[in-house]
Formats: sequence, structure tokens, C-alpha cells
Amino acid sequence: MASDSRRRIAVIGGGIAGLSAAWRLRESSADVVLFEASPRPGGWIRTTERDGYLLEWGPHSVLPSSPNLISLAQEAGVADQWESADSKARRRYVYRAGRPRALPTSPFGIPFSTALSFGGWLRVLTEPFRSAGGAEGETVKDFFHRRLGREAAAILADAMVAGISGGVPEELEMASFAPAVTEMEKTHGSLFRGLISRSRPEGVPFRGTGTLRSGMQSLPEALARGLGEAYQGSVTVTEMYRREDGWNLSVEGAYDGDTEGFDGVILAVPSGVSAKLVRPHNLRLSDLLGSISYASMVLVQIAYDASKCHFKPNGFGFLVPRQQSLEILGAIWSSSIFPWRTPAGHDLATVFMGGTRDPRLGEEDDSRILETALADLNQVHGSRFSADWCEIGRAPRAIPQAGKGHGRKVYAMQRECSQLAGVELAGGYLDGISLENCARSGLLAAERILQEPSA
Repeated sequence: MASDSRRRIAVIGGGIAGLSAAWRLRESSADVVLFEASPRPGGWIRTTERDGYLLEWGPHSVLPSSPNLISLAQEAGVADQWESADSKARRRYVYRAGRPRALPTSPFGIPFSTALSFGGWLRVLTEPFRSAGGAEGETVKDFFHRRLGREAAAILADAMVAGISGGVPEELEMASFAPAVTEMEKTHGSLFRGLISRSRPEGVPFRGTGTLRSGMQSLPEALARGLGEAYQGSVTVTEMYRREDGWNLSVEGAYDGDTEGFDGVILAVPSGVSAKLVRPHNLRLSDLLGSISYASMVLVQIAYDASKCHFKPNGFGFLVPRQQSLEILGAIWSSSIFPWRTPAGHDLATVFMGGTRDPRLGEEDDSRILETALADLNQVHGSRFSADWCEIGRAPRAIPQAGKGHGRKVYAMQRECSQLAGVELAGGYLDGISLENCARSGLLAAERILQEPSA
């Protein structure tokens, strides 16, 4: 066991939550070792290149309200890579009644948007006059219905949930899915008033949304490099067990360091992996962790010539509510947001599919997936749309779903975990699925474990 002056902590999982936790522990002079089963850091943050195209297979960008990510990038030495999105990125679309329809960028644009009917937008405009407060465990659909109306719930909520989590709004708990939005209602009594009162954070190195010039994977790679030998890739933790001198680990992989006597362990892996590791020590916690459902996603990167399209990409992308004749969930117009991601005169779209709407899509062969993606983009962009090349990526069990009762479940997990001295949980299934939330989850887990007495 380490002395009180230098705690010895194991972090299991090298996604952004685990990397953030290890980074904070190292700053606090802890003796930290991070174990990551895959050969690269970052989890679902993955960037590749092909023929001069930069392909993002996970998150494409971050919002200005991401202080922890911005700070980590500064500390890891990649702050000079921040790039602002093109001004066109403010425009976003939903596909409805046969074509993409622009969403308003401000309340003043509502009369000009056909994303909802005139009556639908009129109901949205009454939002500031609606009383605040919904039932405990309110779903995303019910929240939108209560605050913005039936049509907004059917179109906007459905599209938003598909784009963010691959889920469906009637199955997700609003307070867990979008805690910042529910807090806005509590604080201001209205979403409109909350948005108007919100000010831009200081010290943000980009305008609008931002990304890293070399790809979002640059951040986890820089953090892993900064950790040095404390980062151990291609090492799988198969078991954790308690002895008098602390927590011991069993590992598989090329790690010949000491795996015994850890004062603490941070589990920053998917909930199902954590469930297996804690099962010998707390059956109730294991069952709770194992009950979290995940959505599997399929992504298709499509290179094409936008000049041939009837509908030309001129915004962030579009989302597809259900019952709109398309099978895809939506697409991000990568080269519209960040033009330097493609060679000059070429365009790139990232199509996302599957989710809980089509959970078995990832098991289909490539030809079926490509046929669906290309047919749907043909409907969106017109008959002259054609692909120069396509590349498919599968992300099984990628996005945790904050289902009904999720908040109570997280509370119960945290209570059960507190009975395991020196063990902390971190990850998107706890505090929200955005990159910023995952990073904050890891940082908070590190702070909690540093405050605990030695094992």
C-alpha cells in the first residue's frame, strides 16, 4: 500500500472519463496507473484519414460550455489546434414531409421555419407563459409536450434524441438525459428566459462549436502521452479483489508492473464491464450496473460532390424524426461545418443509423447498410446525388440510455458503491453522455477518491 503522502490509484478505462481522472490524479501527485484494454486511447472518440479526408467516427465537435475539455486540451498541449466551425454551422435542419426544413436560429426566425406548422410554432411561443415543474421521472417526450406542445414533442424531441443518443424520447428520463435543460426550467421558469439570460463563457478559444484541427482523437492521444508510463494500453483488467494491503488486480497484456496494493480504483469503463468486476464484492451494485441499456450505432462516411445535388448542404446537418420515410437517423455535413476536412472541391457527409429504432442494423452486411444510406441521401439531396466512396463503421453498445427511473438508479449505484472502500465509478451512464459530462465525471471521481482514507 502506498503511504498517505502518495496515494496509489488504478484507473480502469482509457476513454475521456478515465483519462481525465488519471490526469487529475497525476496533478495531485498520486501514483496512478491507467489500464486500457484497446490499443488506442479515447474510447468512441476516433479519427481516421482517407485520401485527404478527415473522418470523425465519434464526437465531431464540442460546445463553448465545455470548460473541462478546454482546460484539458490546454494542459495536454493541444490548445493551439482549436478551430471554429464555419458560420453555416448555426443552420440545422429536420427532415419532414419530403425535404430538409431549416430550424430557426433565434425566436425571430420562427415565422419563416416550416419545420413545424404555424400552429405548432404558435404553441412553442407560448412556452414562457407555461407553469414550471413536471412529474418526477418525466420523459423527454412528456417534457417537450408540456413545455412546447404536441407537435414539437413529435418532431423536434424525436429528432433531437435520435441525433444525441440514438434513442427515442418516450423511453428516456428528461432529468438524466438533459439535466442542464431541466435545471434551466427550475431556475428561470422558462426555457426561453433561460436561453436569453445565458451568457457566453469566457476564455473559449473558438466561436460557436469547435473541434481540433487534427481530429478529436488528438485530445485523448495527447492526454495519454502526457501520462507517460502511467498509461498502459492493450492491457485488460479481468478481476479486482481486496486484500489487507488494498485492491489487487488481475490483468491480461504486456504489463509487468505491480498490480497489487492499490489504495483506490476508478472504474471508467462501460457499465456492463464494471458490473462484472464488482460482482464478487457487491451483487446489488453489479445488477444495477448491468441493467443500463446501450444503443448500438452504425456510421457511414460518404464522399460526394455537393455541386451536383439539388439540395446543397449549407449547415450543420439534418435529423430525421420517425415516420418520415427515411431509415437513417440523420447526417452531419462534415465539410460544411469544417471545410478543411476534405480536399478542395469535395464534400463529406457522416450518416448515422441504427440506435434503438433499428437495434440490429449493425448485424446486417455492408451492402444492405450502404443501400439504405445512399437511398436516403438520394431522397434528401436529389436524384443527381452520387457517392465517390463510402466507408462503414459499427459502434456496438456505444451510447448509454438514460431510461425511465435512471436518476433513482444512479443514486442507488452511488450508494452501493460507497460501501466498497476506495472504489469510484465514472462515465457517461452516470452524468450524461456528452464529452464534457464524461470528462467532468472522471475529474469528480478522482477528487472523491483523493478525499477517501487509504484502503
